[in-house]
Amino acid sequence: MSDLMLTWINKDAHRVKPSQNPEHGQTLVEFALVVLIFLVVLFGILEFSRALWTYNTIVQATRAGARFAVVELPSLTNTTVKNFVVYHNSAGTGNPVLPGLSPSNVTVTYTRIDPNTGNPVAATTLQDKYNSAYVQVGITGYTFNFIVPIVGSSITLPAFTTTLQLEGLGSF
Repeated sequence: MSDLMLTWINKDAHRVKPSQNPEHGQTLVEFALVVLIFLVVLFGILEFSRALWTYNTIVQATRAGARFAVVELPSLTNTTVKNFVVYHNSAGTGNPVLPGLSPSNVTVTYTRIDPNTGNPVAATTLQDKYNSAYVQVGITGYTFNFIVPIVGSSITLPAFTTTLQLEGLGSF
């Protein structure tokens, strides 16, 4: 073999071969983008699920409070009904059904029908509450806090109310 041929062979023998896959960095970039989208969707689903659970808990708490108000004798302050909505007991002990829910978020309204006009009127005295036709229990101003602040750190939920007919409070 000639010297020229040996020189050419030796150059090729010592040359560093390029990578078999020149796009191996692209996989890492694609993975990062896909994982980012996946995590945003996953945490969005988790936060939506928590918000739905909170909504359901508030609705059930107002229903339970309205049922409690229907069977219990009314008081001037409605404290026992408010405690029942928040703590599921009239004494107001234990943990609230939702973090951040307090009796100040609960409204209790007894409504009587005015015999002269036939219009509903909010009961203001204890005797008016005994003569009431309806009780309305509501939760207003509850703030839902996100764990992962994708769209913000918190939102104030709309008012929730449950109205039930009173059937026998005036007979006591």
